[in-house]
Amino acid sequence: METFTDESSEVGSAQYDLVHYAYGSSSRENNSPPLEEEEETGLESEEAAALDEEVSELVDQLTGIQRQLEVISIVSMTGKVSSSILAGKVFCHPHIESHFQIRVQTTFREEHQKRGVMICILVSMGCGAEIFEMSDEKLGELLYKFLMVMGHRFLILIENMCNTSAWDDLKKYIPDNEDGSKILFTNWPVSVALSAQSYGQPCEQQETEGTSIVQLYHVRAQRPVSLPDKSLTLTSSVKEEKMVGLEDAVVELVDRLTGQEMRLEVISIVGMPGLGKTTLARRVYNHPNVVYRFYIRVWICVSQVYQKKDLLLGILSSVIELTSEIREMSDGKLLELLKKKLLGQRYLIVMDDIWDDGAWNDLQRSFPDNKDGSKIMFTSRITDMALHAQFNSDPCYLRFLTDSESLELLCQKVFQTKDCPSELMEIGLQIAKKCSGLPLAIVVIAGILANEKTPTRWTEIAQSVSSYIVDNPEQYMDTLALSYNHLPPHLKACFLYLGAFLEDREIPVRKLIRLWIAKGFIHPSGHKILEDVAEAYLVELINRNLIKVSHMGSNGRIKSCIIIHDLLHELCLRKANEENFMQQLHKYDEKSSPSSRFKDKHIRLCIYSAAFPHSSLKPFAPNAKSVLCFAVDVIPNFTSFICQTFQFLRVLELSSIKIPLFPSEIVQLVELRYISLQFEVGSPTSSISNLQYLETLIVSPRSSITLPKNIVKMVNLRHLCMKQGINEIEDISSEEVQGNDGYPLILKNLQTLSFICPSLSCQDVLARAPHLRKLGFYGPLISESRDLSFPSLDSLNHLEELKLFNTAFYREPSNSCDPIKFPKRLQRLSLANTALAWNEMLTLGMLPSLEVLKLKFHACLGEKWDTSDGGFRRLKFLKFEDLDIVQWTASNNHFPCLQQLVLRGCRKLVEIPSSLGNIPTLEMIVVRWCSQTTANSAREIKKDQESTGNDYMKIIIEE
Repeated sequence: METFTDESSEVGSAQYDLVHYAYGSSSRENNSPPLEEEEETGLESEEAAALDEEVSELVDQLTGIQRQLEVISIVSMTGKVSSSILAGKVFCHPHIESHFQIRVQTTFREEHQKRGVMICILVSMGCGAEIFEMSDEKLGELLYKFLMVMGHRFLILIENMCNTSAWDDLKKYIPDNEDGSKILFTNWPVSVALSAQSYGQPCEQQETEGTSIVQLYHVRAQRPVSLPDKSLTLTSSVKEEKMVGLEDAVVELVDRLTGQEMRLEVISIVGMPGLGKTTLARRVYNHPNVVYRFYIRVWICVSQVYQKKDLLLGILSSVIELTSEIREMSDGKLLELLKKKLLGQRYLIVMDDIWDDGAWNDLQRSFPDNKDGSKIMFTSRITDMALHAQFNSDPCYLRFLTDSESLELLCQKVFQTKDCPSELMEIGLQIAKKCSGLPLAIVVIAGILANEKTPTRWTEIAQSVSSYIVDNPEQYMDTLALSYNHLPPHLKACFLYLGAFLEDREIPVRKLIRLWIAKGFIHPSGHKILEDVAEAYLVELINRNLIKVSHMGSNGRIKSCIIIHDLLHELCLRKANEENFMQQLHKYDEKSSPSSRFKDKHIRLCIYSAAFPHSSLKPFAPNAKSVLCFAVDVIPNFTSFICQTFQFLRVLELSSIKIPLFPSEIVQLVELRYISLQFEVGSPTSSISNLQYLETLIVSPRSSITLPKNIVKMVNLRHLCMKQGINEIEDISSEEVQGNDGYPLILKNLQTLSFICPSLSCQDVLARAPHLRKLGFYGPLISESRDLSFPSLDSLNHLEELKLFNTAFYREPSNSCDPIKFPKRLQRLSLANTALAWNEMLTLGMLPSLEVLKLKFHACLGEKWDTSDGGFRRLKFLKFEDLDIVQWTASNNHFPCLQQLVLRGCRKLVEIPSSLGNIPTLEMIVVRWCSQTTANSAREIKKDQESTGNDYMKIIIEE
């Protein structure tokens, strides 16, 4: 235990009284000075014995199960024992020393008021001389943060509290940690004791982490009762604030902590910053059932930067007395000591704000499994951290608040104990909705509304809630910035790039990954291709609760994502601005020009409006490496201007604007890695091969185009995507497209080729692209003999996805679908207008790796499909779209791994085979714009499954 005394702390003429500060939880060390030693020495033994009962009562009261902050006043009655002696005995009682991790004793002096008390407490807690220069308000804020952030149960004894106004000034700087902390007074007048325990109006203080707000409600206590021949003891509780939106989580976690599971269990609370993880954990930690259940409870804050030894000592200080010998032990010895002290004790250890698995790995072997129901609980922003430690059960994922919950929290913060006026309810709901369910955002805007309680002002704020929140960054930015600061360098750039996309807009993952690669953010890792590395980066950002999945693809991979909340988008923009990462142009300003801080920096230029004269963009040209245009209006001659002015571009994203003609000038931008264009007519010229570094070429022509034969010279090309049309490639069989060594050029990096006509020249390209993973044919695919026909795929051993869209005319079903035509690794197959007979599905069912099958618009002809045994052994996703099928016969044995069935526009289909509901892996059936009988059959399947206890199957019906 550490004991500090400061008998003469001086700055100028200010002197402050003796402070006794104890850190630890066991008996007081022998060298700790006794309180009121002179008075205690002169006390008769009979009188001392008379105090025992009252000491015992006070100790019980201070160490009881009441978790809210309490104020206990001891008032001396005329002719009775000194209240200081009683307070001293209580303060040094072994049970008190073991119960409170922090104990502070000081004496109030009239000439110093609250300032002296605050300085004495802060000095005793290790603050330096700089605090003497602080204002009273800064001292109070610092005191509040110390008591809150340290997360320890504290007892503050203030002797001679004889001034009501001083306590009124001091009380707002003492937080309620809901852990059983206490304030103990000795008072001269009874009126002061009563005043101290009748606080009146509530005051608010905010947690430094920013994830929750502590609302200190000061409630009235019962009138003091004089104890015969004893001192007068008064008690007051702090009213517990209602937790909005977390009530169910509290019940769930308390049940898990106090349940029948006797093995050591790890329970984690996970969510983005500002959702209330620490608030929830603290409420659960102090729940009466939890307090009663565990013999040892420890709360420790880990944070981003920690020392293993500090964590061990912090936990041990709540279990035993920390001697100098213990403090000098090695980490290994401390681990063994902690394990020994926890053996045979039912314990709960809460580790708040864990950022990586290092802290858990450092400590877990010191937590013995006593088979007595002991538990570990921690909070984290990082999902992977929770999954790493909590391998045998699911984390508690915090959700966003609903609109009604958001309004309730908003009213609670603005009006406290009063009701919201009816004229403000509707406007308040509008404001609450725009906070998108994040408690932190609601608290920030509530702080503004609390001082503006008029319908007119609230209406103004409702029109631009985000801007009002953003204008108060000190209320939230530090909390959110912790998540960014903790990112490894390779993820920081990836996260900042998300700021280029418009707020609240879904971000296509394929586009995002290709942009990351073009910018050089993705680096090779082992044998993985860059796209797979980039996808792993994306998943890591999701696990860190910075972005979230908005749509999943049929293959179970992420199709689109979005930044979790507007405040995180604002964080992204602010950090991008601080680090000179990008320049955003939303509207024309004559003064718009690159800031001096961008000098000699690479600029990523994001344009969101067409209202920019070309001349206004010229100053950005020398350093611009990227131009991303999100304007939707036509910008005359814009592409030509960009190509002529911005000579050093690596990324040119112009797919949002329409260009009349494919820009031939684009070949001048020889540094380009990424191009995305939308144009009316024209084709790339042969000089496109000058773009030797180009990795991604995405074109959206209004009509078909012809690619030059020397496209095969672009050996760095990874993605060649046409969005529509029957697009051909010139004959490339000539010697002109050979390499310098005379051998054919190989497109070894090509991953994607889409909307390409299945011609002979296409066959030659496929032979040069051995690592192709995604291929889409658009053109005539049915031969005169009515066979499904397309170029050979024999060389494509890595092909995973194939799309076949036939444009040839047919009168009757095609009659051949040779399985040899399809690579064995093929996982996803989409057919459209291929006119296959339903019995050809037997062939497709034999594909060994097929997981996704989409049949669209006359992909199959005929009214009946009798599914046969033995096929589709790995199929997970099956979709029918705009088919004329009437009857479908199948059993649960036919699709043993099916997870999702989607039926869209199949108006003639009578019903879904009922036996499909018995497929154990089936999770969802989606029925859109089909017959009423089909929709009813889906409902019946859901009903039958529920009757057997399967409540997990989802049914989505749109009629």
